[in-house]
Amino acid sequence: MQVEAGGRTTGSMEERIWQAAVARARCYLEHARIAVPTAELLLRSSLARVRQTLQPESRQEATAALITELRRTLAASPALKTPPAIRRIRRQPLPLVTPRSLLKRRGRERSGPQPRRLALLAAVLATSVWSTAQFSAILGVDGLSPLDAAHILVFAVLALWLSQSFWTLTAGFFTLLFARFRPKSHPLPSPAGPRLALLVPVYNEDSARVFAGIEAIWRDLACSPVAERVDLYVLSDTTDPDLWLVEIERFERLRTRVPGGERLAYRRRARNLGRKTGNIEDFLVRHGSRYAYFLVLDADSLMTAAAIERLIAEMDSDPRLGLLQAPPMLVRGRTPFARSLQYAGALYGRLAAAGTAFWAMDEGNYWGHNAIIRTQAFLRHCGLPELPGRPPLGGQILSHDFVEAALMRRAGFKVRIAWDLEGSYEEPPATLEQFLRRDRRWCQGNLQHLRVLLARDLHPVSRLHLAIGIMSYLASPLWLLFLLLAAAQAWLREGLPAVYFDPGLGFALLPRSVATETLVLFVFTLSLLFVPRILALLATLLDPTARRTWGGGWQLVASALLETLFSALLAPVMMLFHTGYVASILFGAAVDWKPQRRTVSDDAFADLVRHFLWPTAMGAMATGAALAFDPFIALWFSPVLAGLVLALPLAIVSADLRWGDALAARGLLLTPTDRTPPSVLQRTAELLADASVAQPEELLRATLVEPLRLQRHLELLAWSGEAPVADPALADRLVRKAAMLGPELLDRQERLLLLGDPALLERAHVELWAHMRTEDVPGLPEPPAGVEPSSSPVLPWVDAA
Repeated sequence: MQVEAGGRTTGSMEERIWQAAVARARCYLEHARIAVPTAELLLRSSLARVRQTLQPESRQEATAALITELRRTLAASPALKTPPAIRRIRRQPLPLVTPRSLLKRRGRERSGPQPRRLALLAAVLATSVWSTAQFSAILGVDGLSPLDAAHILVFAVLALWLSQSFWTLTAGFFTLLFARFRPKSHPLPSPAGPRLALLVPVYNEDSARVFAGIEAIWRDLACSPVAERVDLYVLSDTTDPDLWLVEIERFERLRTRVPGGERLAYRRRARNLGRKTGNIEDFLVRHGSRYAYFLVLDADSLMTAAAIERLIAEMDSDPRLGLLQAPPMLVRGRTPFARSLQYAGALYGRLAAAGTAFWAMDEGNYWGHNAIIRTQAFLRHCGLPELPGRPPLGGQILSHDFVEAALMRRAGFKVRIAWDLEGSYEEPPATLEQFLRRDRRWCQGNLQHLRVLLARDLHPVSRLHLAIGIMSYLASPLWLLFLLLAAAQAWLREGLPAVYFDPGLGFALLPRSVATETLVLFVFTLSLLFVPRILALLATLLDPTARRTWGGGWQLVASALLETLFSALLAPVMMLFHTGYVASILFGAAVDWKPQRRTVSDDAFADLVRHFLWPTAMGAMATGAALAFDPFIALWFSPVLAGLVLALPLAIVSADLRWGDALAARGLLLTPTDRTPPSVLQRTAELLADASVAQPEELLRATLVEPLRLQRHLELLAWSGEAPVADPALADRLVRKAAMLGPELLDRQERLLLLGDPALLERAHVELWAHMRTEDVPGLPEPPAGVEPSSSPVLPWVDAA
C-alpha cells in the first residue's frame, strides 16, 4: 500500500479498505497497550494471514476480520487459568438415631460428662422444676382442670427455656469476672505456616460497602506478620449484571491500590447452586487444596488483623481444632433500632458468648461467618445432604452453620467459641422490618433442624445447640399460647359463682389466697429475665476503665434503661411475627433466597406501615376487649398490649436516622466502638466517603470496547470454571443488537447473558470495533477517501450501513 502525504492512499478500493482496517487495528493495539514494535509485528503477520482468505467489501468487514485474527494471536499470551478440581465434597448422611448407636457413641467418648455441665444442668432443672411447682400450686388451689394441666405444661417448657438462658448468662458473667483477674495467654502466630483463604461471599450487595470493608481489612492485615500467609477471595453470586460490573470495577481498583494486590481474587458463579453454602463449597472443591484453613466473612463483616492473627495461631497450635468461631460485635448502625441492637450486644452479648463457651467447651457452635475452619476436615466431613421431602422442612438446609458444626464435631474435630476475642464485627439490620425479614429465613432453617436433631452419632451438646436454635422460634407460639390460656382462665373464673358453704360439710369454706405465691413467682420470673442484665451493668459500672469507655455511669445506666424499655415493647411484636412464621412453615410456605437489605430504603415508610399496621390494630382491639371485660386483667396484660399498640409507631421511629443521630448526640445507646472506633472501622468509613465509580452503562460499554478491560473480564470468567453456551440464533441477535444499536440498549437478561459468555463477548467486541464511528475511537486517524460512510442520523453511535 502506498500512502501519500496528508494520509491519502493510492491504489484500488480494496487497498483503501485495508488501509482503513489497518489504521483501526493499529489503534486497537494501542488501546491494548501493546508495545509499538510488537504491535507492528503482530499487525503485519495477522494482516498477511487475513488477506489470503478475505476480499472485503467494506471497511467494517476488513476490520472485524483483522481484529479477530489479532485477538486469536493475543489469546496465546499467559492468562489466569482454572486450576483442576481437587475432589467433590463428601455429602454426609443423616440417618436417625437408634438405641444401639447411642451406646456406641457413648463408648467412643473419651470422658464422661464434665462437672461444669452437670452443675449447670442441675441449676437449670432445679430452677424450672421449682417455678413449675409454684405455678401448679397456684392453679391447683381449688383443684386442677384439663385447662390447668395444659397451662402448666406450657409453663414448664417456657420455664425450662428461660432457666437455661438465665444460667448461661450467669455462667458468662462469672467467666468474664474470673478472666479479669486471671487473663489467659494465647499462642503467637508464625509468619511461616499453612496458608489461609479469606472468603467474602456476596449476593447482589452494595459493592461500595463490601469493597470498602475488604480494603480496610486488607490494609490492616498488610502490617501483620501473617500477611503473606493470607489470600483473599470475593466469591460473587450476584445475578444483577449492573451490580456485577460495578463489583468487577471496584475489585480491579482495589487490586491496583493496595499492597499485595496480587493475592486478591474475584470469582462469580453463573449458577447460584446451593446458595451461600454452595458458593463456598464450589471454591473449596476447585481451590481448597491450596489452603489449610479458610475464614468466612459476610458481606458486612469486618475483622482486625489482630483477630485474624489470633485465629490462625489457635489453629496452628491445635491440629484437632476444626472450627473456631469469633463472636462478632455489631457496629456502624445509625438508626435507633440498630443502635439498640448494638448496645445490647456490646453490654450483654459477651455474657452469652462466654456462657455458651463455658458449657459447650470443645463442642461449640458455628454462626455462619467470622469463623476459621480447617479446610480438609470441612471437605471430608461437612458436606450437607438434602433433607427428604419438599421445602420448607425438606430440601436444602438453609441454616447450614449449626449442622456443619455438628458434623465437624461428629468427625472428632473440636469446635470452639473464642468468646474473649476482640476485633470481630458485623453490621445489624437497620430496621425492625429488615430484622424480621431475615428472621423468617432463619426460622425456616432452624425448624429444618427438627430432622437433624435425631441424626445418628451427633454429640449430645451438638444436639443441644440444635434444640436451642429450634426453641428460639418455637418459644414465641408457646408464649402466645400461654397468654391465651391465661385469658381463658380469667374468663372462666369470672363466670363461676363464689361457694362458701357445702351442704355436705358442717363448716364454712373460706377461699384460700394465693396472692403471695403469685407475687413471688412473678418476681422470680422477672429476676430470670433481668438479673443477668443487671449483673452485666454492675460489672461495667464497677470497672473505672470500662465505665469511661461507655461514656460514664449516668449515660451507661440511662442507655441500659432505654434499651430495656425498647426490647420489652418489641417482645410482643416479635412473638406475633415469629408465631406467624412458624405456622406458615408448618403449613408448607417456603421462602426464596433474596438479597439482604442492610440500609434504610427510600420506601421504608410504606414497608413499615404494611408490616406493622396489623399488630397495632390487633393490640388496640385486644386492649379494648380487656378493658371491657375487666380493667384489672387489662392492667395485668398491659406490658404485652402496650407493645402491640405501639408496634407501628415504634417501627417508624426506630427506623428514622434522625432519631438515631439525635440519640448519639446526647450520648445515648453509644458503645465503646462508637465512641472510639478501631482503625478498621475508621478506614471503612473514610473509604465509603469516596467510593464513586462509573455508571453501569459506562462500565458495560468500556468492557465491550476496551481490549484490556475485556481481557481481564475474560480471565475472570475463565477462573470461575464455568462456560455457558447461548442459543446460536439468540447469540446472533444479541451481537447484532449490541453492535448496531449500542450495548446500552440491551435489557437486563441480555446483559447478563452477554457478560457471562466468552464467545459472545469476543464477537460483540470485534463487531463494535468494526462499526464504531471514527470520532468515537481516540487516536484513530481519518480513513482514506471513499471508505468511511457517513454517520447515520438515526443511530449516531455506529456507522451507517
